[in-house]
Amino acid sequence: MKKHQKIIFLLVAIACVFAFSPFVLAEEPGPVASSEPETPFEGSQTLMSSDVLLSPDRKDLAEGNLSFLRERVLEQKEAKKADKKYVARLISETEVFMDMFRELTLSAEVLLLKADLYALIKEDEGTFAALTKLIFEYPDSEFVEDAVTGIKGLFTGKLKSDAKFDKGITEGVSESGWADRYFQMIVLLKEFKDRDYMPYILAEHDEFLSRYPRHPKADMVLRFKAEGYLFLKEYKSAAFTYAWLARFYPDSQLRSKAIFDLAVIYAGNLREYELAVETYERVVTDYPDGEDTLASYQNAAVLYNKRLRDTVKAIERLESIVTKYPEDPASLEAFRYMSKLYESKKDFKEAVESLNRLADMFEGHDSAVKALVHSARIASGKMKDYDLQIRVLMRIVNEYPNREEAVVALNSIADTYQKKLGNSAEAVSVYKLLIEKFPEHKMAGSARKKVDKLLGQ
Repeated sequence: MKKHQKIIFLLVAIACVFAFSPFVLAEEPGPVASSEPETPFEGSQTLMSSDVLLSPDRKDLAEGNLSFLRERVLEQKEAKKADKKYVARLISETEVFMDMFRELTLSAEVLLLKADLYALIKEDEGTFAALTKLIFEYPDSEFVEDAVTGIKGLFTGKLKSDAKFDKGITEGVSESGWADRYFQMIVLLKEFKDRDYMPYILAEHDEFLSRYPRHPKADMVLRFKAEGYLFLKEYKSAAFTYAWLARFYPDSQLRSKAIFDLAVIYAGNLREYELAVETYERVVTDYPDGEDTLASYQNAAVLYNKRLRDTVKAIERLESIVTKYPEDPASLEAFRYMSKLYESKKDFKEAVESLNRLADMFEGHDSAVKALVHSARIASGKMKDYDLQIRVLMRIVNEYPNREEAVVALNSIADTYQKKLGNSAEAVSVYKLLIEKFPEHKMAGSARKKVDKLLGQ
């Protein structure tokens, strides 16, 4: 065998291939396969990737390196105990090989060797990932049957509990294009909800994005990647990935949801409240009619109030809701929230106004009656504005004459005239109105006694 055929290329090749890809994040840890050899293997030499990529005898070089890898893997399989560090280096070299010679069909065997290496260090999820990649990258390879058999063996053995995640991997590919097959694989891998698989799945996301950044589904792969980080509770990485999606795929249909989810992470997981409200505002600005716009207004209002202590901004967002979504249940909640905020500021006039606006917008609803009752209570209890209280209560009497609240409202009006305003004549008039309208009600009996007392009878 020629000396140059024994070359095993260093990871500098990966750096050259991916140097200009915006999707490889330096902060992200990879699976064991990404470990970089501390020193070159004996008998190897350093060679820039461009030299290999442009070499006229690429296939010969690939075959030579494949042969060398076979020998090294066989040595480790036959050893009494595999050298874990050495195996990890060999795994790294299989990845370098794939980056150099992926288009050659003989690369399928390298994936099979990679699976064997993972098996040697008992990384069963890595074995599964390598075999899966073989099936989808090289569906016509003679090694596909071995890969399928290997996966089925894992699902009946060491990975038996994970067989439920297999939604079609062992059934093979249904797509024809290389990129489309790869995307199909990633969609199927997404089903594997287990922390042990996630590093390998994330590595596939990175590779897909490096190879096919302009694929129609690249934005979806980024979303899968963010969801993977969320699954691992790596919230900073998830936030970074959503931001990446929003920045590099401005026309994506997933962008609005990505920005919204980014805001949710800022608020709930990272407690970056300023960033959270800014991001919610971005949703509202960029997607005024989007499906997450209403929730962005609502969430921003809560953050302004509870976290940033800015009730003015909170009320502005609530006003946006009642303006943009009139008669929507969200507006009902916005009015209620607004009233509470005004009460907390001791701005009782605005609190009453908010409740009365609610009653106007949702006239005929139970919520409108409750709002008027609450409004009257604020007017009398907090504001001591009994004229305002009476006006609000008369709305209940006039707009809801057949409800129990109308009877109570009349009784309260009469009591207010008598006890707060010292106007016995008006009190008697209202008590009589109560008796006339609701003669059988228990309050009518009490009203008669009050009338008799006020008239000196």
